[in-house]
Amino acid sequence: MKPYCTQNNGDCSTCSLVNYGRDCQNQPLWGGSRPGAGRKPTGRKKQTFYITDEENELLRKCLKELRNPAE
Repeated sequence: MKPYCTQNNGDCSTCSLVNYGRDCQNQPLWGGSRPGAGRKPTGRKKQTFYITDEENELLRKCLKELRNPAE
């Protein structure tokens, strides 16, 4: 029961909109976003570069050293 329900004396379960998954204010009754849901951000962004195979090997080695300096 929603505090703003205006039909059927506030009994949302008997409202005709419930058949469509909505309440009196056309808000969904289920689903939607939840706090803490979803993948956590890594801070990395996807980039596109046009490079040669040799440059690709060098960049991958450099990235590996940056991400794992102890190895």
